[in-house]
Amino acid sequence: MTDGGDVAVVGVGVKAPGGTTVDELWRSLCAARSTAEPYKDERLPVDAAVLVSRVEGFEPAEYFSAVERRRLDRALQLALAAAQDAVDDVTGAPWPAPERRAVVCGVGFGAAATWEEQHARLLAGGLRALAPLTVTVVMPSAAPSLLSLRHQLAGPASSVSAACASGAVAIGHAMELLRREAADVVLAGGFDSLVSYAVVCAFLRLGVMSSRTDDPTLAARPFDEARDGFVMGEGAGFLVLQRTSDALAGGREILARITGHAENSDAYHLVAPHPEGAGALLCMRAALADAGLTPAGLGSVNAHATGTVVGDLAEARALTALLADRQVPVTALKGTTGHLVAASGAVEAVVTALTVARGTVPPVAGLRNLDPAVTLDVVNGEPRSVGPAPALSTSFGFGGANACLVMEPA
Repeated sequence: MTDGGDVAVVGVGVKAPGGTTVDELWRSLCAARSTAEPYKDERLPVDAAVLVSRVEGFEPAEYFSAVERRRLDRALQLALAAAQDAVDDVTGAPWPAPERRAVVCGVGFGAAATWEEQHARLLAGGLRALAPLTVTVVMPSAAPSLLSLRHQLAGPASSVSAACASGAVAIGHAMELLRREAADVVLAGGFDSLVSYAVVCAFLRLGVMSSRTDDPTLAARPFDEARDGFVMGEGAGFLVLQRTSDALAGGREILARITGHAENSDAYHLVAPHPEGAGALLCMRAALADAGLTPAGLGSVNAHATGTVVGDLAEARALTALLADRQVPVTALKGTTGHLVAASGAVEAVVTALTVARGTVPPVAGLRNLDPAVTLDVVNGEPRSVGPAPALSTSFGFGGANACLVMEPA
C-alpha cells in the first residue's frame, strides 16, 4: 500500500444481466448461468445473427416517478438505480457534509437509445417533435449531475470515458480524490445500455460480436478455444468509497479495500490490443506496485476477457507474464453478463470485492474447452474456494485503454 492510503468499499449496488441485486448476480455467476438471448428487430437483415444480454427483473417504478421514467434513458435508469442501492447499502454514521461528497461516473455511449429515438422523431416530425429535455438526458455529464441532485453530492462531480475501461478508471479517479482529501466520500461506478438498434448494428458491422445463435448459452465464452466474439449487454455498477480510517471511525461495514490502481494506453491500435498484451502488463504491474504488492501476493484475478479471439489471448499472455509460473485462479464475468462496456469495470469491481470478502472465485460461464494457448488457471465448472486474499481486476478497451484495480480483504 502506498503512503496515500487505501480506500474502503462501504456500499455496492448493481443492475446487470444475471442480477438486479448484488446477491442475485453472485448466485448467477457461481452457477455459471448465461443470460444471452437473440436480439430481434424487423429492421435487421435476414442473415444477421445478433445476441444480447439484458437486465431482467429491473422495475424502474421502484426507483422513479412516472415523469422520471418518461424522461430518463434506460442507461440512466440503470445507473441511478444501482447507485441508489449502493448508497442504501452503507451502514454506520451519517455521511459528511454535502461539499465533502463527490461522484465519478464511467460513461461509454451514454443515452444511446434516446439519441436514436429523438433522431427518428426529428426526421419524422421536425423540430417540435423533439423532447425538450433531450440535451439534459444525452449529455455525457447527465449521470453525475443527476446523482449529485439525488444524493446531495456537492463536491467534485465528473464523467470519464475510456471505452470499456471507463468504470474502472472512474473508481481509480475516485480513489485519488480520497487520497488527496478532495472529498471524504465518493460514489463511483459506470453504466451503459447498448442494446439499441443503431448501436447493435454498429458493433455487428465491426465484426466483434458472437454469431452463435444455435446455442445462445455458449455465445459468450471467455478463454474458450471456440470463442467468436462478445455478446452486447447493458448494466450499471456503483461503489461508495471512503478512506479506510474514516470508515472505521464511522463504524461502517467494510466489504473490501482498494489498495492499488493504475491506468495507461497501449498506444498501438484503435481496436486491436497489443498482441502480447504489453500495455496491459505494464498496467497490471503498476497497480500492484501502487498497492505495495507483488504478483506472488495475489489470490485471484478477475479478467476483462470479452470472448474475442485476439483480446482474450493478449490478456492471457499479459497475465502469464505477470504471474510467471504461478497458477492463480482466474475468472471472467462476461460469460454470464455479456459485455457491459463502460459498466464492465465497475460491475467487475463489485464482484472482485465480493470475491475478496467471501474467499470464493466464481467459474467462467460458457467455458467448455480452454484454449490451449491460454495457460492460466481459469476457474471452470464450480466456484473455487481460495480464502480471503488480494485480487486483481483488469479492464481494457478500444483505443488501447487499460485500467487495473487491486483489492484486499477488509
